[in-house]
Amino acid sequence: MKYTTLLLDLDETLFDFSKSEKFAIDKLMEKYNIPVTEENRRLYSKINDEKWKKLERGELTRPQLFRERFDDFFKKTGVTADTDEANLSYMQFLSQASFILDGALETCKKLSGNYSLYLVTNGTKIVQKGRLSGSPIMKYIKDVFISEEIGFNKPQKEYFDYVLEHIEEKDKTKILVVGDSLSSDIAGAENSGLDSCWVNRKNQKTVSDATYTISCITEIFDILQNNSN
Repeated sequence: MKYTTLLLDLDETLFDFSKSEKFAIDKLMEKYNIPVTEENRRLYSKINDEKWKKLERGELTRPQLFRERFDDFFKKTGVTADTDEANLSYMQFLSQASFILDGALETCKKLSGNYSLYLVTNGTKIVQKGRLSGSPIMKYIKDVFISEEIGFNKPQKEYFDYVLEHIEEKDKTKILVVGDSLSSDIAGAENSGLDSCWVNRKNQKTVSDATYTISCITEIFDILQNNSN
């Protein structure tokens, strides 16, 4: 068996973050009397995605991200409000929104019989711990590495160095990073000399540096079976 250990991304790999985000931003818009429309959902999602990309590139700190995303969103929706308070409310709403993608729970259950499974996430502590608390998926996970607790974010090498120091497997050739983000998961694996599997759920027509590519987490078995000798 080539791989013994899988480092699994959480959002959009195992959990449906789009659904969680919709739940949380709808609650926030209701709180601040912002029209709950698909246009406003897309507006927030676009702003949030841009801020997280900047965080990954080291252009923003986490506190700046939290403040700026609601500064921008409120300006565009004509709202005057305390952005720190809004961010806290949003994260509390988000921490309550735990939706497992179809097939992900069964996949983790089956994988855990032969592989050591770890979660690697750029999410925030309050949100990810809230969403994972009581989740049935946790019975198959050996440990969770949240970037806010570590002090580094994917794709930084320091993040993966920390993970590698705290897992049982020390042979990099036996570790596979699995995730949906080219800029954090796949780039992070490459930075650290690890094999990677890109979960291309949106069927993006993009050339990637991933070792393997699948369209959903359930297809991971094909990759692992082909590398079992």
